This record gives sequence, structure tokens and C-alpha cells, in this order.
Amino acid sequence: METFRSDVVFVRRVLIVVAIGALAATLWLLSEILLLAFGSILLAVALRSVAAMLSRHTGLSEPWALGIAGIVIAALAAAAVVLFGAQLRGQAEGLVAQLQSVEQTVSPYVELDALKDFLSGSSLGTLFLRAVSWGTTAIAALLGFLLVIAGAIYMAVNPAAYAEGLVMLFPPTWHGLIRTTLEDAGVALRLWLGVQLIAMVTVGLLIAGGAFALGIPTPVALGLINGLLEFVPLVGPILGALPVLLVAVGQSWMLAIWALGLVIVVQQLESNLIMPLLSGRAVALPPAVALFAVVAFGLLFGPLGLILGYPLAVVADAAIRRLYVRRVLGEDVEIAAERERHMSPQP
Repeated sequence: METFRSDVVFVRRVLIVVAIGALAATLWLLSEILLLAFGSILLAVALRSVAAMLSRHTGLSEPWALGIAGIVIAALAAAAVVLFGAQLRGQAEGLVAQLQSVEQTVSPYVELDALKDFLSGSSLGTLFLRAVSWGTTAIAALLGFLLVIAGAIYMAVNPAAYAEGLVMLFPPTWHGLIRTTLEDAGVALRLWLGVQLIAMVTVGLLIAGGAFALGIPTPVALGLINGLLEFVPLVGPILGALPVLLVAVGQSWMLAIWALGLVIVVQQLESNLIMPLLSGRAVALPPAVALFAVVAFGLLFGPLGLILGYPLAVVADAAIRRLYVRRVLGEDVEIAAERERHMSPQP
């Protein structure tokens, strides 16, 4: 009888290990969908932040404020397309022509295939090539973007249902702690998104204005590229600098030197002035942690991991602070959500 019981215990443990392995394998196979879902969460946080601001200043109810927030964001995007679409399309075509011209100029001196082979021989080189080649999957990116928008709308309308669904996956004794952790992550993402949006607009305007002043072709397109890539901290600015330098090289080496100076000045302003001023209330990850998080997620999950690496690190930071540093270690660590409640108490 004792032998039978020990066999049952052993089989149960084996089944638990197998189940955990199967779950991990399933999550890995669905990693792209899970990252798109996280993108929906980010957009839903942005929508609800705008809605909360409207409700606070106008007294509108939450459903009306959320609907108006969505309309305002869509209207701003449509206005940008109408006002700048034709100019941006022309400048984008000019940018492509400039890059093709640079490739023809450089190709006699640099073996591009050998360069690709050299880069693909390392993890960072592979990450770089993935990021550069992502533009060839425009249709897949568009479909993913539409999926993110649809998911964000559903989540923004009724976030409590999705949060409670996640909470119910844990034992009942953990429910309160998990709810608090989700709140911490939501506040951290909201603060980071606000800071990042301002940084993106600022960097885009500075690059566009500087390129225009220096006489670099397609300044609006270059500013837009740098502004969008600013969403990916640390890695994005490096990728954004490449088109500026390549277009400048196509004109003259002297202009390329000036373009390099422009990129360095803008990034120094962003790193040492803009971000420190803006991120005083946001979650501040150590730069090395942020860098390795972005690179690691990019290597694991490709372009989506690269784009969402920093906000994923923000969520991980919030969870580690609440669940491990405070709960397990008992350390009195600062948590952004508590600081926000203290600074802006609810009536």
C-alpha cells in the first residue's frame, strides 16, 4: 500500500512537470500573439489616460469621455495624414531614392553580402538585421496593428473584466496582492507613456528642424522616423540616426559630419536634459537594465520584442518591486502607484 501511494505521488509530480513544460511551450508558440495583446494593453492605457483627463476637466462620464478620447486621437491621426500625407509621401520617396543612391555609391567599396554575413554571425548583428528588414513585412505589420487597435478598444471599454480574469488564475489568497500589482503596472505604464510621447515629439521636431537648417533632404521624413523610433529607448535612437547619416553622405562628406553632430546633440539633449526633466515622476529603470532588457526581448521575440522591450521591463519592474522586494524581502521600496496616490489623492 505504501509503495502504491509513493507511485501515485511520483506520477502526479511527473504530470505536474509535464503540464508546466507544455504550458511554457504553448506560451512560447503564442509569444507573438501575447506581445500583440500587450500592445493592446499599452494603447488601452493611453486611451483611458486621455479619457480620464477629459473627464477630470469637463465632468463627462467615463463612457462619453472614452468615446471622445478615441475620436480625438483618430481625428488627430487623420488630420496629420491629410495635412502632411502628400508631403511626407514625397519625402519618403525621396528618402528611398537617396538611400538607393548611397547603396550604389558604397557598394563598389563595401561587399554588402559579406557585411550581412558578418553581422549575422553575432546576436546583436542578427537583431540589427531583423530590425532593418522588418519593413519588408508591411502587410503583416498592418494586420497586427489593426488587431492591436481592436483589442485596445475592448480592453479600454471594460478593463476590470480582463484584470479580474487574470486575477482568477491565482489562488484566492493571492487575489488582493495580484490586483495591487496590476494597478502598480498600470500606473507605471501610464507615466512612462506620457514621458515617452513628449520625448518622441521633441526628438522628431529637433531632428526635422536641424535637418532642414543644414539642408539635408527629406527633413520631415527623417524627423518622423526618429520620433517614432524614440519609442524604443537606447536602441531606437541608434537606428534613427542611420537614415540621417546615410542621406547626408549621399550629398557630401562635410554634410555627413554636420549630420553626425546634429544627431549627437539631439541625443545628448534627450538623454541629459529632456528625459531627466520629464521622468522625475515616472518609473526610472537603470540605463544598463533598460538596455539589456530591450536587446534581450528583441533577440527572443524579434521586432515586436524590440519595440515593446522597455514597457515590458517597466511592468516587470513594478511586479518585482511589489511581489519580491517588498513581499518576500520585506524592503521598503518605492512604488510609483503609491507615490501617485499620495500626490493626487482621490476625493
